[in-house]
Amino acid sequence: MRKYLLLLLMVLAFAVPSRALAANYRIEKIEEGVYAAIALPEGKAASNALIIVTPYQVILAGAHFVKEGIAELVADIADITPIPLRYVILTHHHPGYNYVDFDFPANVEVITSWQTWRALKGETRELKNHVSFFDKGLTLIRGDKVIVLTNTEYGHSEGDVFVFLPNEGVMFASDLFFNDVVGYMGEGHLRDWIINVETMEAVGAKYVVPGLGEVSDRSGLRRFRTFLKDFSTEVLRNIEAGKSLEETKKHFSLPRYENLPGYKAFFNVNVERAYRQLKDE
Repeated sequence: MRKYLLLLLMVLAFAVPSRALAANYRIEKIEEGVYAAIALPEGKAASNALIIVTPYQVILAGAHFVKEGIAELVADIADITPIPLRYVILTHHHPGYNYVDFDFPANVEVITSWQTWRALKGETRELKNHVSFFDKGLTLIRGDKVIVLTNTEYGHSEGDVFVFLPNEGVMFASDLFFNDVVGYMGEGHLRDWIINVETMEAVGAKYVVPGLGEVSDRSGLRRFRTFLKDFSTEVLRNIEAGKSLEETKKHFSLPRYENLPGYKAFFNVNVERAYRQLKDE
């Protein structure tokens, strides 16, 4: 009996679909036709995404799309609806990352800010997809789905876009907002970032999907804005005391946040970026 049980367990293990074994996202329904793709810590996805199902096409929003993650999201969309993926709203792109944001299906069009398009054009790889880019803002109307795109210009990076669906009360903040997680701030513009988070709070979304962490609301944005202010204030305190960058890293202290995921992993790059920028070096 024990031998047959072991054999059954082996068969079941090999019967599990390969994409389930190598999951990068967890799909969570927020409102009708709107789904959050939450990046799993053990996967290769570096950021959350948003899936919007409209009457004739599916729109995907996010950034840091690795090839495996794109394939998984395409499969996840097929599980949700027979309607095909046609557009990707690329919320930002970090220069030098040639292995992300270039492997979308050929029939998908990319919509992004002009700053992000410039960053993509500066890479060594060529984006094969059709592209539409915009300056300040863009509104897409797809049946009953109204999708408002806003270019914040400076924040987590240059040309960050947040997405708002007013009828559903859903905002996709991408990496402009990390929910109870400390993410990469190495290209951030701290002063502008804080102002942009305040702007997103004022929109009054019922649901806010962050770049990292679980789906939240305005209270999550408020907590993150407080973190950014506390982080900037601590850096400025060291600058005003005449401390060097290395001395600032040594004396920097924010015990309230030290146990947040990512705090230690991104500590050096985040403090260095904030120090150099706030000191106007």
